[in-house]
Order: sequence, then C-alpha cells, then structure tokens
Amino acid sequence: MKQGVMERAQTLNDLLPGGSFEAGEMKRRLEECGLHAYYSYPALALFGVSLPEADLWSRRYAVDELYAVIKRHGPDNTAILPDDKGNVGVLFSWDDRESIMKLYGSICKQEHSFNPQLISLGISNPTSQLTSLHHGYEQALFAMKHRFYQNHSQPIYYSSIPEYATDAEYPRDKEDELLHLLTNDSITEQSTRQAVENFYRQLTRTGPLPVKKVVDATLQLLVSLQLRVKYELGQSHLCNTPDMTALMQLNTLEEMTDAVCQAIKGMGGTPCSADSLNRNLIKKAVTLMEEEYDKASLHYVADKVFITPAYLSFLFKSKMGVTFIEHLTRIRITHAKKLLKQTHLRNYEVAERVGYQDSRYFSQIFKKKVGLSPSEFRDAN
Repeated sequence: MKQGVMERAQTLNDLLPGGSFEAGEMKRRLEECGLHAYYSYPALALFGVSLPEADLWSRRYAVDELYAVIKRHGPDNTAILPDDKGNVGVLFSWDDRESIMKLYGSICKQEHSFNPQLISLGISNPTSQLTSLHHGYEQALFAMKHRFYQNHSQPIYYSSIPEYATDAEYPRDKEDELLHLLTNDSITEQSTRQAVENFYRQLTRTGPLPVKKVVDATLQLLVSLQLRVKYELGQSHLCNTPDMTALMQLNTLEEMTDAVCQAIKGMGGTPCSADSLNRNLIKKAVTLMEEEYDKASLHYVADKVFITPAYLSFLFKSKMGVTFIEHLTRIRITHAKKLLKQTHLRNYEVAERVGYQDSRYFSQIFKKKVGLSPSEFRDAN
C-alpha cells in the first residue's frame, strides 16, 4: 500500500499482515502510526492477562488497564500496540531486552484489578529485519501458550521452549496405580497427588504436548477410572468431576493436577451419581450430531466431546435406549425428508448432503425407516 494511503493501524495484526513487504515499508508503516521505527535486531514481547472466569467486559477492562500500564512505564524506544487476541505487543531492540524485564517487573509490582501472577509474557527470537517480524509474533504467541507448563508466571523466551511432541502413548500403568489406590483403601491426598503427577510426567516424557492433547488424556483418565471403579466396587463413585470446558480453561498443568486430584478425591468412600456428567456428555454429543450430521460418526463425535467411542456408545444405549447409529440415522432421515420435499436435489445429492456416500444404501435405509423409497416419498402428497 502506498505511503499516505494506508489507514492508521489499530492493532498489531494490522501492522503485521504478512511477509511480503518491501525493504523499508515496515519503517514507513510504523512512522505513519506515530510509533518508534528504528531497531537493532527487532524482537517482539507479548503481554497478556489470563482471566478464564471473567465476563467479556471484565476481560476488556483488564486488557485496557494492562495496555495503559505498559504505555505509562514502557521504554521510549519501543512500539506498543494491542493485538486482536487480547494481548499487548511491545516491539523492541534485542540489545534492550533488559528494559522489557524491568517493564515486566514494574507491572508485577503495580496494584491492578487482576493478580500479577496471571500475567503472561512471551518473547520472540530477534530477527535481522522488520519485514520478518510476523514470524516473531507467532513465536511470542507460542511462548505465551507454553505458560501452561510453568508453575509460576514468568517471562518465557521462545528460544527456551523444548521441542513439543506431536503425540504420546496414554500412560495406562499410571492409571492402574490410581485405580489401586482407590480400590484398596490406601488413598491419601499425598499419594493421590504423587500418582497424578506421575501420570502427567509419563504422558509428557518425550516432550510437552499441545494443551488439547493433555485435556484429552485427562478426560480419558477420569472417565476410565469412573468405569473401572464402578466395575471393581459395583457402583459409581465419581464426584466433583470438572467438565470439558472447565478443564480447557485452566491456565497451568499444576491447576489441572489440582482439578484431577479433587475429582479423584470423590471417587472413593461415599458413592455419588455421575448422572449429571453423563447427561452433559449426551447433550453435547446430540447437539453435535444435529449440527454436523453429514460427517458425524461414533469416533468423530467421541473425539469432539473428549471421551472414548466405547463409552459414548455405552451412554447412548444406557441413557437414551437406542444405539448411536440408530439416533444418527433418525437425524439424517429427518433432514433427508426435508430436502426431498423442499428442494430439487437428486436422490444421490440428498444422500451426500445427509452423510451417505452410497446412494443405494441410503435408499435402502430410507425405505426401511419411512416405508417409502426417496422417490416415492418425494412424489407423495
């Protein structure tokens, strides 16, 4: 975009849309925004505040307050802009990174509406030119996410993060240890925490995992323990289990360990019903099936609601009185009937729209459920 035509950047994302800039264009963009434009080995620091339980207005207020504090205490030779994810970016020269540490220390000492321990700071690698700074933004974002593995809030340099593992084998032996504690009256708070920490240590033994992978393994652990304790003791003992949304909002692995320990605490001793958890799982599964009936399958839906296909199948049969496939078929046939009556789509196109790639199989299922073939149903008054 030519000089003088560009709109004034409102966020960091407006300033760093990609890597196709010509030499000197980034400097012009910064100058046109009234920001400091000259850097020696530029790098990016991203400050963020984690408020998982806050409403939208409280979160926005906290981000505005964080931005104001950084503007007030930030070094002069930097460029400060919020991004579109609720963080505040500070562009600085790598040789001046000590000033970023001082800024971070100053923020932590201030009185805020949020706990300083909830502040995350991710710092990118230095780059040789401003035109490559969009890579630094991605690095700083990734560094902030790595806070999940930090016990306390502290600056996280992208260069210090170990390589992430793409996947990990589920530590079944560590689940067995927890089951042994639960079913042999040997469970204590200390032994539970040690066993849960061993579970996560084994899960991440080849490197840290993406948070979703950790959440998946955690839910598998809780659901599997529920079923196995029920089998061993003859009744369900699951209590105080955090739901999927709550687990995904936890800021650190330490917080997740606390949540799992609390859930396991209710698995022994006084029995209590897991009906509320199961109803919630069924509700999420059915909603997903109704919204994505064209691609839904047992494994697809189970993955989306963070439980095993076997347990999802069990829930449908025990709680709804039908199999997963029977309920999915009912949903698909309902939508097929609407398409046959309200559109001019061919039968094979209707079949594909509702999730059947084999039109002959679709016709057989439709006639079995409706009593008419798709063509007969379309022609009927």
